[in-house]
Amino acid sequence: MFLYVSLLYVIFRRVKYLMNSNTQTNKFKGVLCDLSRVGEWWLLSLGLIFFAFIPHIFRINNRITIENLTDLFTSYPLYLALIVVFATQIFLFASNDYFDRHIDALDEKKRLRNPICTGRVTTKEVWALLITTAVISLVVSLFFSFFAFLFTAFALFVFYFYTAEPLRFKNKVGVDVLSHGVFINTFPYFFCLVALWDFSSGAVFLLAVLMMRSAIAQLLQEIRDYEVDKKVERNTVAALGQKRTIWVVFVIYLAIFLSTLILLITYQLFNIGVSMFYLVILFLCITYSPTFYKLLTAADNGELIDGLWMGQGRTNCWMGIRYAGSFSLYFCIIFLFLI
Repeated sequence: MFLYVSLLYVIFRRVKYLMNSNTQTNKFKGVLCDLSRVGEWWLLSLGLIFFAFIPHIFRINNRITIENLTDLFTSYPLYLALIVVFATQIFLFASNDYFDRHIDALDEKKRLRNPICTGRVTTKEVWALLITTAVISLVVSLFFSFFAFLFTAFALFVFYFYTAEPLRFKNKVGVDVLSHGVFINTFPYFFCLVALWDFSSGAVFLLAVLMMRSAIAQLLQEIRDYEVDKKVERNTVAALGQKRTIWVVFVIYLAIFLSTLILLITYQLFNIGVSMFYLVILFLCITYSPTFYKLLTAADNGELIDGLWMGQGRTNCWMGIRYAGSFSLYFCIIFLFLI
């Protein structure tokens, strides 16, 4: 698995380098990479796909062997899921940039990041990308089941109207957090569970955790953008205020931490809950504790969120260290004690 991830990373870096080589490829980069912001989410989406497929193998065989992993990486379902997830994610972020272009123009950082605001991408190119990725995701999802097709179609509907009028879910109190929590950051994992038809207790619990984490991400983003959003939007943070929302975020974080701890302990004692396979959730919660402590005491939440949670371009070294440390420890435990 690590070999495949490394290979995909090398390919991604090589494609990124080639796209900077001439005018034509720069145009392609502007449409496909800058508009879809693929550099922000590709690794997380890939990880969520693996976190659906590999535990599924573990539950079926009660172990993971080299043969199991070889079968996984040489069979078509994994790669079909990759196509659906990546096409749908590109659709999501491209439509977000397109329908948010007027609001992004009010913020200097967002205006420079949005290729539509800067003129690097035209309206025709946006619609060409949206139609292409929607068709690809819908057609490929049919290889799994008709239900997977319907699920993908509904996700595309939510992704489109998350920012598009007349529904624009992100402009409605409560609906913004609900729609983001259920679908926006969770689709890569959610789709894989639907495709595999795997709704075991551990898989459903991880899905619930991802939904809560996605809700946190939306609330933190609205807190960060509060000064701009309150002029044109009516979202949850605009209604609650920044400080109250910080406490809501902290309560959700505690709910994730405590529920994971309790279910891991009850599984070990009474075989009721979730197995140690999901111990990584606890590790990640522990690494996030300094972030939430600082959020509760910070004077400027916007700058803090950019630095500790999202960063410029939603990634930074500190986040990389936290994820790398948590998953390294997790995989050590998995390979030493569970495989």
